[in-house]
This record gives sequence, structure tokens and C-alpha cells, in this order.
Amino acid sequence: MVNNIFKMKESVRVGALLAATTGFIDSYTFAFHDGRFASFQSGNMLQFAVNIAHGNFKHSLIFIWPALAFVFGVMLNQVVKRIRYVNKAQWEEFSILFEMLGITIAAILEILHAPSVLNLSILALSMAFQSNTFTKLHGDAYATTMFTGNLKRFGATLASYGLNHQKSELMKARNIGVVILSFIIGVVLATFIGIKLNGWSLFIPVLSLGLTWFIITADRQN
Repeated sequence: MVNNIFKMKESVRVGALLAATTGFIDSYTFAFHDGRFASFQSGNMLQFAVNIAHGNFKHSLIFIWPALAFVFGVMLNQVVKRIRYVNKAQWEEFSILFEMLGITIAAILEILHAPSVLNLSILALSMAFQSNTFTKLHGDAYATTMFTGNLKRFGATLASYGLNHQKSELMKARNIGVVILSFIIGVVLATFIGIKLNGWSLFIPVLSLGLTWFIITADRQN
């Protein structure tokens, strides 16, 4: 049973749902929050530094707040990781619940037209929980929030299969390819749905995370 739980946490199904969530939220924040990201902090820090270089000190601050919120979210997730839970519940389950709660609050604030810095900071904090929780895909390192490493692994495993003809390498490439495709699908969905529903569209990734939580929890209980 322990091995089965371990595999579900690292399953392609869970990875795909989380990647789609990331693509959706980052696409939404980029489109509706001045080109900023909730999880892709490299993009935020790049724009922060560019604005500093151009002397736009005040404008640069809008890119630093989500990065600081992301760091704080990682710190909170470390606390969640250390808590001992009853009924042998996994800490990953609670991280998903915290992420769902944060995105739900951000969605409500979006609908109420709350300040952008507040909404985006809450989303960044929430995405930090996901980034710091799910780091393995069938035993191999991957990321659900930053995809440069995933593209690198996809290329490396494809090359390894071409050189060694090992089926396991082809399976690894397929798994990471599904995650990358899911991210792209999330971006496309957010682009179309966000224009029509605005803040209401943020409830879609909440549903995706709810399904992820159900998969992990049901696997443990069974």
C-alpha cells in the first residue's frame, strides 16, 4: 500500500493536472496583472531587474511582491510538511488544500476588484505550495511550475533513447511530454476562458486541484 501511495503522488495523472493548473494561472496573471506571473518567478525577477536598470524604481516593485510572496509560501509549506497528521494523512493532501484555499480567496478578490498586488501575492503564495510539494514524476525530478528543466529532461531522455534504445527512456520522455502538453493546454484554456469570465475563471484550477486532492486521498484510503 505504501508503494502504491508513493506512485500516485508521482503519477503522470497528478503531474498533468498540476501542470495544467500552473499554465492556467500563470497565463491568467500575465494577461490580467501587467505581465506578471504567479509561479514563474524568473520572469518576475527579470522584469524587476530590467525596470531597475531603466530607472523605473517605483514600477519595478510590482514585480518583486509576487516573488516575496512565493518565498513566504515555500516557508509556510515547510511548516505544513513537519506537522504530524491524524489518520496517516499525507502532508501533500494539506498542501493541496492550502493551495485551493488561496486560489479561491484570490478568485473572490478578483471578482470584487481588490488591488492587483494583493490578488497576485495570494496566488504566488498558493503556487509556492505546489512547487515545493510535487517534485518527482515516477521517481524522476521534474517541476510543475517552471518548465525549462522539464524541456531539458524531455530532450535528454529522447536523446538517450535514440542512443541506447532503452524503452524506459522513451517512457520517461512520454511522461514528461504529457506534463509539458498539459501546461500548454492550461495556457490555452486560460487565454480563452479568462477573457469571457475574468475572475470567475480562477475557479477552474480550483476544480483541477480538487481532483488532484481526491486522487491522492482516495489512493491512501484504499
